[in-house]
Amino acid sequence: MAMKRKIIKIDRDKCNGCGLCIPNCPEGALQVIDGKVRLVSDLYCDGLGACIGYCPESAITIEEREAQVYNEKKVMVNIVKQGKNVIKAHLKHLKEHNQQEYLEQALDYLKEKGIENPLSGISTDSHSEQKGPAGCPGEQIIDFREIKPQG
Repeated sequence: MAMKRKIIKIDRDKCNGCGLCIPNCPEGALQVIDGKVRLVSDLYCDGLGACIGYCPESAITIEEREAQVYNEKKVMVNIVKQGKNVIKAHLKHLKEHNQQEYLEQALDYLKEKGIENPLSGISTDSHSEQKGPAGCPGEQIIDFREIKPQG
């Protein structure tokens, strides 16, 4: 089934095939094929563009076009294979982009498969007040005050 939605577009003329975008797409939507990065399935691209900032050639953009419907459960099959840290990063990515429906689908998948939720203890409600850094280095709180000895 196809629908109009946001999805990445790779400019084949600009892409040098370096593959730096690939590890930054935990959904598994990208592969290097014939020396160029390709979107291998619309099903896996969530259209949020986590890969964009890692392309040194600015070959990746987001467009709105007819594409297969994104499938969170099929993405979770790829995510789970990559281990707990990738699962956690993917869930945080969904939460930070307020993708509550996809987040719930991902958590349901983990529950169905008996896989521990790496965010347990962290609210997955996108409307809840954030209580600390969301994983982006720029959001981390660093205390540079000097510690004065007591006594």
